Amino acid sequence: MSAIERPGIEPGSDLLELAYPYAIDAVTDGEREEIELRRAHADRLTAAEFDAIVAWVRETMADLSIADSCSPPADLEDRLMRALDRVTVPPPAETARRRTQPHRWYWLTAAAVVIVAIGMGLGFTVFRSAERPAADVLSAALIDRQPDMTARVVPVSSGGELEIHTSATLSAASVRFLAVPEPPAGHTYQMWLVPLGGTPRSTAVLDTIVGDPLVMPFQSVDTLAVTVEPLGGSPQPTTTPIVSLNLVT
Repeated sequence: MSAIERPGIEPGSDLLELAYPYAIDAVTDGEREEIELRRAHADRLTAAEFDAIVAWVRETMADLSIADSCSPPADLEDRLMRALDRVTVPPPAETARRRTQPHRWYWLTAAAVVIVAIGMGLGFTVFRSAERPAADVLSAALIDRQPDMTARVVPVSSGGELEIHTSATLSAASVRFLAVPEPPAGHTYQMWLVPLGGTPRSTAVLDTIVGDPLVMPFQSVDTLAVTVEPLGGSPQPTTTPIVSLNLVT
C-alpha cells in the first residue's frame, strides 16, 4: 500500500482542525509544541472544544482497538481511496492553491479512521468541518464533552428533580427540569445565580417547563436557586427557593 504523505502545519491552519492529527499523534515534536502553544493562547471556549475533540478521537480509537485485530483485506487501499473520495472538506479561501486543494490534515485523519474501520469490518462516518459547531457557542453538548463535566440530580421541594451538568473549565452549567410540575396559576419559575454575600441575578423566567436544558455561565462562588415568582418574574427573589445548590463542589 502506498504511503500517505503527512503534511506540515500550514499558516492559518485552524486550531480545532489540528486537534484531529494531534489526537492521533500524526505530528512531529515541533508541530506538537506549536499546536500546544496555540491552544494555550486560545480563548477559553476554543481551548475547551480542542480538548473535547482530542478526548473524543482518542476514546473512539481506544474503543476500536478493543476489538480483535485481523489482517486487512486485499482491496483495502482501493476501498480507502474510494472512501476518501467521498469526503467533502470545504477548502479555505486564503490562497488560490488552497481553493483548489482541500486541507490535507483532514485527509490524513480521515485515512487513519477509515483504515481502522475497514480493517475491522465496521461502518464509518467522516465529519465535515462545516458541520462542526462554532467554538464561541456555549451549549449543553459542549459542556457534556468536557473532561471535568460533573452531573448531579437534586430534588425539588415542590416535586420532580433538576439534572445539572457543570464544567469548571467552561465556568458553565446546563439545567434540565425532570418531572417538575408546571408553576402554579399566575406564577412562574425564576432561576437565579447567587454570589456569596452578593445580589442574586436572574438567569431565566419560565412560565412553563421546557424540555431542553437551560445553559448559563457562572462564577465559582455562585449558588443556583429556583423560586416561584409572580407571572413575568421579579427583580429579586420573593419566596424561599424550591431548590438551591452550589454549582462548584
